[in-house]
Amino acid sequence: MGKVKSAIITALLLAAILILTLFATVSLPELPGSNGVDRYNSFISSIRLGSDFTGEAYAVLYPAGVISVADYNAVVRDEENEDSKAEYEQKYERRGGVYVDKDKLTDEAAFKASVQSDAEILSDRFSEKGYTSYSVAVQDGFTIKVSVPTNFSYAAYKGYNSGAKSVDLTTLSHAVSYLTLSGSLDLRDGEDYKTSKTVIGINDNFESWFAHASLYGIGGTYAVHLELTDEGFEKFNQKLTGDTSTTLYIYVGENNCSLQFSGGTALEGKDLMFQLSRDYSQDYAILFDSVIRGNHLANIYSDETQSTAVTLISASPVFGDGAAIALGVTVLIIIVAAIVCSIIKYRLLGVVNSLMVLIFALTLITSALLLNIQITVAGALCAALGLALMCFTNFRVFEAVRKETKAGRTLNASVKVGYKKTLFGILDLHLILLGISLILTLVAGSGELFCCGFITFISVVASYVIYWFTRFMWYVMSSLARDKYAFCGYAREEEDDD
Repeated sequence: MGKVKSAIITALLLAAILILTLFATVSLPELPGSNGVDRYNSFISSIRLGSDFTGEAYAVLYPAGVISVADYNAVVRDEENEDSKAEYEQKYERRGGVYVDKDKLTDEAAFKASVQSDAEILSDRFSEKGYTSYSVAVQDGFTIKVSVPTNFSYAAYKGYNSGAKSVDLTTLSHAVSYLTLSGSLDLRDGEDYKTSKTVIGINDNFESWFAHASLYGIGGTYAVHLELTDEGFEKFNQKLTGDTSTTLYIYVGENNCSLQFSGGTALEGKDLMFQLSRDYSQDYAILFDSVIRGNHLANIYSDETQSTAVTLISASPVFGDGAAIALGVTVLIIIVAAIVCSIIKYRLLGVVNSLMVLIFALTLITSALLLNIQITVAGALCAALGLALMCFTNFRVFEAVRKETKAGRTLNASVKVGYKKTLFGILDLHLILLGISLILTLVAGSGELFCCGFITFISVVASYVIYWFTRFMWYVMSSLARDKYAFCGYAREEEDDD
């Protein structure tokens, strides 16, 4: 390759890496011509972080008949109405950190067992959300504490994204509110439970009309997918065509899920789609599928505010408010160390490897952003191991080529033989790690182990692709040097014939 072409390719690559590195790592204030955007957040500050770095959000759920000490005291100590005070004192009895309706305590063991059973159902529902971590635990025997990661990006966590933190908490609140709904599926003729009536016959089981519910997504569009059975399809059409003036709504217990059907219009198929955002579609799909499978909560739950929507409380991250910054500094130190070691050992060839290190890091950053991968401590460790794999792969080839040059081969011949001798060992290593990452990803299905497997998968693929790209850039950049051995930091030694 001519020196001019080599120089152009090298310059273009360097410019692309510098620009991507700028956008990936540096957040900028308002720029001219940005239409009033307050801040440009870098790729890395927009990546979703696990509870290790941005904390978790939790809510304590109270079953009907159980109230908090604060609620009890608000009436008994502060309420001016003496009748209300007397009613509370007669109705509730304290159990640990809560007050329980005495009627519920007539069979206290059975009531506690129902709360424990509900916690197990809720745990199954939340496991399908794909959170890197979550917990559903019974407290005091009568309440359930649900904790989920806030899923903030660093920019949202620090308040750089106006409203982003509020949106994330609203999304989480919706998930907790809907996944904790109690009751069976119902089809009613109005938007309000109290003023509407069911259109399902007393001997009909509405849930048996459905085969299953799932999240549907394609091309960035998401929907709740409800599949009807043959019997359900026939009966649904009978209800819809029976009254052309009625709009029918799907309920779970007493809660209108805002999924409606217009009377007089028959269904075209057994697949029902309701387009919503990804998170909301997933919430409905998980709830409906759980109820269709007969997993009904035994109690009706609300938070301490007793409101319909659950209010979440944000908790600080396990490793402190500076955990995300510490992660960023650690990653930077690892990248700089890899670059410095490469250059010291291999001179200008080390610069080639340094460019590959930056490309690898940018690949992981953009992948995490575009694929909405949530980063935890374990995930960051998997990424670091992926970087180590890439550097090990290149260094092994470099040493194989060095050995060939010492045997007296030309540099071009040494590169060819060095890559040939190391190819199968490197390929085997990558295939083994690729298989392990796929097993982790497929077996886990969701959660932190899934994210670790997914990050490892991306790292292994990137490492192998960069392995070949390194050879190309070695060829391109060495074309600019007069002494190609000096470029690599190698010394050619002729063997004596004695």
